[in-house]
Amino acid sequence: MDRLRIGIIGVGAIATDEVHGHIPNYKALDDVEVVAISDINGRRAQYVADRFDIPQVFTHFREMLSHADVDAVSIATPNFLHSPIAVGCLEQGVHVLVEKPMALTTSEARRMTAAAEASDKVLFVGMNNRFRDDTRALKMMVQQGTLGDVYYAKSGWLRPSSLGKSSSWFTSKAQAGEGPLWDIGLVMLDLSLWMLGFPTVVSVSGAIHVPQQTSKQATHLVNAFDESPYPVEDSATALIRFEGGRSLLLEVSTTSMLSDVDDIYLRLDGTCGAAELHNPEMRKSNEVLRVHGELFGTRMEFAPVLPTSGVPSHQRELRHFVDLCLGREQPVVTPEQGLQGVQVIEAIYRSAELGHAVSLPLDDATAGSEETMQSAEATA
Repeated sequence: MDRLRIGIIGVGAIATDEVHGHIPNYKALDDVEVVAISDINGRRAQYVADRFDIPQVFTHFREMLSHADVDAVSIATPNFLHSPIAVGCLEQGVHVLVEKPMALTTSEARRMTAAAEASDKVLFVGMNNRFRDDTRALKMMVQQGTLGDVYYAKSGWLRPSSLGKSSSWFTSKAQAGEGPLWDIGLVMLDLSLWMLGFPTVVSVSGAIHVPQQTSKQATHLVNAFDESPYPVEDSATALIRFEGGRSLLLEVSTTSMLSDVDDIYLRLDGTCGAAELHNPEMRKSNEVLRVHGELFGTRMEFAPVLPTSGVPSHQRELRHFVDLCLGREQPVVTPEQGLQGVQVIEAIYRSAELGHAVSLPLDDATAGSEETMQSAEATA
């Protein structure tokens, strides 16, 4: 097989956005054909099909699997549907790219990983930030030992209140799972774990803040005329400890008053140096990566000249997924890494609820039940 036939499940912004969306980026690849889409909103699905010239339209993913000849799917639905749809597709022998988070509980993530192993098909978790030029350059520096032994990481995504999400499933606890921890928190957690080489997590201590206000006051996140209680956290912090004494401090917020732009950062401290990665809006320059160290007994600081591929990270990510399905590459993101991210986020919420640190690995006592999976699939 030298050409991949793709089906898209869920046709919201993550599927259709001209810059970040799956469909436009797949269509930029010459060995991919988007042959079908599925969405429970039939009118929206037909509109997207007409817009992107996609021949087949369905309102349930199983109907698409039965009637469309697809080799692989992209799952771009609300979070609570990721796991049941992914398992259903893998069981039908179809490769899967699932947007993060891969699941909302550890048991769901384990079920997905087992389904991928049983089917011998690709299960790829969408982590496009690993495919950025700046993060790839920093990862190479870590691997080459430029910073020495990296023993501490601090990362965060502080979103100003004026730039938060509009009214959508992102603020629905039932559909999103919880709040920004599952969204921007997981992005920064994954980047940090990747830089550290996915060390074994020993314990997690977390705290979250759920605002005591109505959504009319939180106009940056929900419809200004909806006065229902704000259902999910707006900020969270966590201390994650690893075997060998290393640690990670993580913070996220969707109500930050520190800046009028997103503050997205990753800091690594090593025995031979340190590095800081910031979004360019915070630097107010193109120096997104700065490295600190010592040379001949003198402290130094410099901004490396980063390679620029000219290929957006989302397109590079999809290029990699296609090559995985066609047997051309080894995975940059594995299901086991996705599972670790889910387990850590779940542990942060559990720690916040209990008021003390929790040890890993987690048991399945509070994980999603089979009935929950079946209920979610019925909604898909």
